[in-house]
Amino acid sequence: MKILVENSVWTNVGNGWFSFSLYYLMKKLYPDAEVFMGEGPIDLSFRITKDYQRKNALNVLDYERADVHVFNGPIMSMLISEYGVVIPKLIERGESYCLISASGTNIPQEKRKALGEFLQKYPPIFFASRDEETYNAFKDYVPVAYNGVCTATLLGRTMPNLQTFQLEKPFFISSFYTQLEPTFSVPNGEDATIENVEVEHHKTLWHLPYDIARHLNYRRNQQEEVGNKLIVRTLQNLNTKFNHINFAMPNSFISFNPIKYLEVVKSSEFTISDRVHACVISLALGHPARFLFETPRAGIFDRMGWDYKSNNGIMYPNMEKVDEELEKLSAQIKKYI
Repeated sequence: MKILVENSVWTNVGNGWFSFSLYYLMKKLYPDAEVFMGEGPIDLSFRITKDYQRKNALNVLDYERADVHVFNGPIMSMLISEYGVVIPKLIERGESYCLISASGTNIPQEKRKALGEFLQKYPPIFFASRDEETYNAFKDYVPVAYNGVCTATLLGRTMPNLQTFQLEKPFFISSFYTQLEPTFSVPNGEDATIENVEVEHHKTLWHLPYDIARHLNYRRNQQEEVGNKLIVRTLQNLNTKFNHINFAMPNSFISFNPIKYLEVVKSSEFTISDRVHACVISLALGHPARFLFETPRAGIFDRMGWDYKSNNGIMYPNMEKVDEELEKLSAQIKKYI
């Protein structure tokens, strides 16, 4: 059996975390199968908007063949627009597809109905959500639905051979993309912990929109450490055009290797972030995280029993829960694929 696991649509590097985790999970569950990584829609990967560019692009997804195609991630809102041609064709060839760690939050009712009709016409052999909102929205449209979890929450168990390292001092992760990085402080003489770090938010320079103000971030005073811990900034948006943003602050980490981020986080003490998956991977790797944002995508936390709505957004890992959800998801996959 040939199993293709999509792993290329990285709107930011965080997409690679749940895709790699799912890939290694499938390899473990099907040791005798040919499990390989596949391409996703090139429009999604590179945000193509012009017809001539789309025409010139070699969309390898159209030519890949497998017994089972595994699509994953925040895919539901674009299922018809980006997969609406691919899925019918693979079914016509006698192949099948499934949706695992799928998310489709905050979708209007009219669009949800159209997506449901598409799923009924071209049913996946297995559907597993990564948040309860998505499960409830689509469970009645597919033959098999499972109220699953984001596979990034499982990567502490699924990812092999993650390494750790030490810097000159212990460090914690700071990762922000909707606001300027806050100023961190601790009571005098105390070492920084997830509980005692105080966060002071800042308005952008001249009240400019953040997307503009971030270009001036290098001119702000920056912290290198607080409470005897270094601050490491992980950047999830990959680009080479804006290095004045990428390296505006001390200890900025950016890489084209999604797995290396996991090793940075595994080597850290804790994470403070407004990014869902920056906090998810910290928890998945056994470290606490503090989430400072409101978004429907935070249903990932709710599904795992991580309460970000209390205790100032501070959450603690629960590896027993991770093991339980990994076992349940694995059993469901094996039952239907």
